[in-house]
Amino acid sequence: MIQIKEDWINPVEGIVTSSCGARENPILKRKEFHNGIDIAVAEKTEAIAVRSGVITEVRKSATLGNLVKFQTKEGYTIMYAHLHEVLVKEGDAITQGQTIALTGNTGLSTGPHLHYSVWKGDMLMNPMQFVTLRYTDDVRKEYAARGVNIR
Repeated sequence: MIQIKEDWINPVEGIVTSSCGARENPILKRKEFHNGIDIAVAEKTEAIAVRSGVITEVRKSATLGNLVKFQTKEGYTIMYAHLHEVLVKEGDAITQGQTIALTGNTGLSTGPHLHYSVWKGDMLMNPMQFVTLRYTDDVRKEYAARGVNIR
């Protein structure tokens, strides 16, 4: 069972449509490792900071589209990707709950959503332990196939 991390908030309110881990890329139709979860939301939905921290990177990627990364005082790095617009710049201090971006459909994307990744130091974490969101049956099956029970 995945234990939910206390004192974190959801980056958006939506439905988790893709799990973190090995999967078939829905666009490229090949196996890959997906380093986050995808949360389906309407385009230009406000994405808020799940924790307070400092913006460490704002850039555009061919695959991830517009993205933003921030570091928390606890040593977590959080990334939001496929964004319509980033509302902060590198070096900005941000507070938990602050709107830092608008969701979008940039990069290799099947539709408007927020790609959400979490690292602790260099270790990729399963973002499902940091959210209290609904998820599709496909997501439950993806995790079950890996032996992971989600709520």
